Amino acid sequence: MDGLNCEALPVVLAVMAGGIALYLMMRKPTLRAIPFELKAPAESQPGWCKGEILDAPGITVSDRPDLIQCFDPATGRLLGRVPATTLAEVDAKITRARHAQTAWAQTTFEQRRQVLRTLHEFVLANQREICQVACRDSGKTMIDATLGEVLTTAAKLQWTIKNGERVLCDENRDPGFMMMYKRARVVYQPRGVVAALVSWNYPFHNTIGPVISALFAGNSVVVKASEHVAWSMPYWEQMVRRALDVCGHSPELVQFVTGFADVGSAVTGSPEIDHITFIGSPEVGKLVMRAASANLTPVTLELGGKDCAVVFADSDMAQCVPVLMRSVIQNASQNCIGIERILVQDAKYEWFVKEMERRMRMVRVGAILDDEPNQVDCGAMVLSACFPRLEALIADAVAKGARCVVGGHAYAHPRHPSGQYFAPTLLVDVTPDMDITRNETFGPIMVIMKFTDEQDALAKVHASPYGLGSSVFSSDRVRARRVALKLRAGMTNVNDFGVNYICQSLPFGGVGISGFGRFAGPEGLRALCVEKAFTEDRFPFVKTPIPPIVDYPIMDSEKGYKFTQQIVAFAYSESWWQSIKAGLRLGKLSM
Repeated sequence: MDGLNCEALPVVLAVMAGGIALYLMMRKPTLRAIPFELKAPAESQPGWCKGEILDAPGITVSDRPDLIQCFDPATGRLLGRVPATTLAEVDAKITRARHAQTAWAQTTFEQRRQVLRTLHEFVLANQREICQVACRDSGKTMIDATLGEVLTTAAKLQWTIKNGERVLCDENRDPGFMMMYKRARVVYQPRGVVAALVSWNYPFHNTIGPVISALFAGNSVVVKASEHVAWSMPYWEQMVRRALDVCGHSPELVQFVTGFADVGSAVTGSPEIDHITFIGSPEVGKLVMRAASANLTPVTLELGGKDCAVVFADSDMAQCVPVLMRSVIQNASQNCIGIERILVQDAKYEWFVKEMERRMRMVRVGAILDDEPNQVDCGAMVLSACFPRLEALIADAVAKGARCVVGGHAYAHPRHPSGQYFAPTLLVDVTPDMDITRNETFGPIMVIMKFTDEQDALAKVHASPYGLGSSVFSSDRVRARRVALKLRAGMTNVNDFGVNYICQSLPFGGVGISGFGRFAGPEGLRALCVEKAFTEDRFPFVKTPIPPIVDYPIMDSEKGYKFTQQIVAFAYSESWWQSIKAGLRLGKLSM
């Protein structure tokens, strides 16, 4: 036996070597990421204090309507003033994007992957710098920035690099019996110039996410960034443009514009835009649709949510409670899929309320880049103008019988009096008739409601017109799955919150006033393409003939009608016998 093994070893090694050589020859060449450097703004450094503290921070400059005032919402410190994009500049940028896209549309998937690999490597190597820039511009914490800005972007890049080509490759379809001599397929072609109007809550991810999908689909992209985070936009734009440039492609493929409502209207109303993705409120979403309708531009709308978490009494509370704490405190709950309504089954309601009160009282707010280490759990809010509305929603609930156990008001930070903070709030005994259950708060307000059984929970959840994300917690997996699938929402998670977005293979979007269309996943990538139906002859010698009996001019209309009638019966009858009879009749009519 040993001798046999020794004799066979050279043969085995030769076969293995041949297999490896064949694999290497047939493997598509991989274009590696190209390193580049880009310095983050000095203002993003911890402890930076050169800017003046504004008494009443705001984004407008009274005597200069063409400027956007940028400040750190955690401290009120001035970061600078940047020019708003003019309407003429918007048109010029769209034109440059159109010209650059012509060549980009001809690139291979591997060339596009190289750009994304290059961007991916830069993001991974510069996580701290990216997080600090996002924190300075939006007031969030470093942990929240890592989870919401960097992790999500890395997940999207990785999924697109690994799966994008498979999703956008030509897809063969069944031509059917009648067209069996044809090849049928769907070809996914670039739309051209696509636009993304994105919200301010995650300035890095919300701007880079649409760029990733647009570029891989072969488009150029115009990003309308929110004026509330205009300071960080040049850094994000330079990052993508450098990745394109070092890989040998035109940086003009990516254009950022920033400004007020007139700039957004110029983008959405432009006849040169081939698709629009909008992330914002239902009210502004309607305006986007109206503007897009003038040119019949297709739109994807993500318009926020009033996400629920249904917590059954048998839930694993040791896991459930920390998850729901993060769902409210993460980014000061400035999350499209933040949990804004927690429904707890009556048997565990009182215990749950007491535990959340204990935890919410310990949450510390502050400026992560300026305060002492280990002193900040929750950051600032980008829009202080919403504070009166939030306080009014809480007051309405209390007037109707709710109890505000913790917080309930804007918070004057002792170290940062110009910072924009809302006190972490716990509102309990909430019922569906209260305004806060039907209006998105986008703030660190934990709303707790009581329910008795599945039907009661579903009725209370569906009292809201929103339908973006949702969660169900229970140790009974069958029940959790059953309830989750009954929720009127675009996304749902069992025993978790928001993780569907980390699964970038899944589409992201909602129903009801939360919008329509999807980004992320195959559905999101294909939405940025023209889905072209394509047929061709399977064999060059078999083509579609026009029988003389139905060729123009038609000599006998009645006979021609009977002929076409039998074609239908021959091709689509349920039984072979009926098809055979129809075939014989076709033969007779052809004589």
